[in-house]
Amino acid sequence: MPGPSLLLVEDEKALLSILTRYLERSGYRVDACETGQEALESVAAAPDDYDAIILDWNLPDLPGAEVLRRLLEASPRARILISSGQPVAAESVAPRYRNRVDALLKPFLPKMLEDTLRDLLAR
Repeated sequence: MPGPSLLLVEDEKALLSILTRYLERSGYRVDACETGQEALESVAAAPDDYDAIILDWNLPDLPGAEVLRRLLEASPRARILISSGQPVAAESVAPRYRNRVDALLKPFLPKMLEDTLRDLLAR
């Protein structure tokens, strides 16, 4: 049985590659993209395909808060893990979405990402 399906959104190519390989080896199915617009298009094309979305907060094309809001609306079941080099309060999202959002401060070890992701998916 295939593992959870993830959308990984990260503009740093090296990190995107490392995390994609790590998560795939851990049993996840991973689609990867580098911009907020690509993420929104991926979710719009298949809103129920992703169990979780790992979202870089500082993307080159759109503000993280806007991408988060639009992803939450477009994908009603996906959990979203924000990754950022600066603290981001997951609690700042609308109360009805709080159980679907968590945040992880960069830099992090891939194992920390996987543990946080597993906890988020269990909610």
